Amino acid sequence: MKNSAPNQTAGHKESINGETSSSGQQPPLQTSVKQSAKTTTNGTITTSKRETHATPNNGEEDGRIRTNVTTPIVKDANNNNNSNQLREEDSGQEKQSKKQSMVSVTCSRGERSDFCDLIGDIRVDPSSATVYYVVAGGRNSGNSTMSIKPYGRKGDEVAMGLVREWKVKTVAQDDKDSPPPRCDRIHESPGVIFSLGGFAGNHFHAFTDVLVPLFATARQFRGEVEFLVTDYQPWLVSKFRTILQALSTYNLVDIDKEQQSGKTHCFSRLILGLKGRHKKELNINPSESEYRMADFKQFLRSAYSLKKATAIKLLRRGARDGEKSTTLPPRLLIVSRKRTRAFTNVNDVARMARKLGYQVTVAEPDRNISKSAEIMNSCDVVMGVHGAGLTNVVFVPDNAVLIQVVPLGAEWVSKTYFREPSADMKVRYLEYKIRREESSLREQYPPDDVVFTKPWSFAKQGWDLFKSIYLDNQNVKLDVRRFRPTLLKALELLHQ
Repeated sequence: MKNSAPNQTAGHKESINGETSSSGQQPPLQTSVKQSAKTTTNGTITTSKRETHATPNNGEEDGRIRTNVTTPIVKDANNNNNSNQLREEDSGQEKQSKKQSMVSVTCSRGERSDFCDLIGDIRVDPSSATVYYVVAGGRNSGNSTMSIKPYGRKGDEVAMGLVREWKVKTVAQDDKDSPPPRCDRIHESPGVIFSLGGFAGNHFHAFTDVLVPLFATARQFRGEVEFLVTDYQPWLVSKFRTILQALSTYNLVDIDKEQQSGKTHCFSRLILGLKGRHKKELNINPSESEYRMADFKQFLRSAYSLKKATAIKLLRRGARDGEKSTTLPPRLLIVSRKRTRAFTNVNDVARMARKLGYQVTVAEPDRNISKSAEIMNSCDVVMGVHGAGLTNVVFVPDNAVLIQVVPLGAEWVSKTYFREPSADMKVRYLEYKIRREESSLREQYPPDDVVFTKPWSFAKQGWDLFKSIYLDNQNVKLDVRRFRPTLLKALELLHQ
């Protein structure tokens, strides 16, 4: 829902996005007619389910996708093979199947996420949260199960505790004791299973833990991929619908809801988990994906029809004729917050910025992603106190400038969340660390309190305590005179 605010003396106030089984032989399956996605005149994508439903055909076994199998590859965080998981017996069948390029299993144990990329006869059973990898033969091998939580924040026990666990299980096609489930729905395109659990309700985490690695995983299919979402949250799907529809032309499947029907979804290729989750935030692991953050930004510009690819270049003194530059005023966006980490003198900051030559816009966090993207993309310089609202820097044009105002005690999170990722997003980064006199904490604690002298000691006691002091109960009153050189430096960068 769009929210707007009245004009204020600090500049036009708009809204941008912020934080907060069964056995036995059956006839084989035939597929129903595939329906195409259509694009309407207003640019929105209308899709229909292109899953296919099983219809019997006399004479053979149900749901079998005839394949041979190669030995699955399991890699750890150091890219080393691990033959103790998802392995099969070394047999003549295996040696023969190595020649088959259409069938494979590649699983990876990364620092931030795990995934399995399966090609062959794959059957997804929502009831047991199991992905069956069906191989030729009459009996199952011993050690052939791997567990994955398909969310990109591995190592965070709190986040991963909010994610449903899935299993990949190798099962023999003709095993009579433990047969694979029959196919109820056959999907023509590849599938990806990922979670909207964890911390995905937070704007920053939605991008760094889900959307960026989902792009790295699914972009290769150019829309011809189906998303099976576990820990489905309708409001998040609605919020990021434009991005999801740009990655897939199919309806999303709430795979947890499918538990009620007990129907098995079958694919010839399926990725369980997300590829490309870098150990750094808002980044893509180059060893797992061909895409980079610059590609993600370009994708977002296309998805939201954003017009500005590059920030303004100001006219330099002594510039040569024909040099691409402009005398137009650069646009400065001040990301304002209401509840916490708010600028208490935003009008003074805006007034000073206008005197330096900026065209100023003040915007507050909102859930309207399209409006956020449009505002952010129109600006050349963005400034704001550390917080999830700065995640929208993914929408700014290349060579734009981000000024992160770092509140007391928040140096490490500011560095990790926005300083380090900036370069890979082609964003020029400036940082302004406030002093005690600019923090509202000075009104709550004496000057020699440990809150000021040893903020790291609270971080050691746990995130909740640290957050309650430095993020939830701190506002900022900028020293306008002290902050002025930072805005001048941003102008200097726009001349380069």
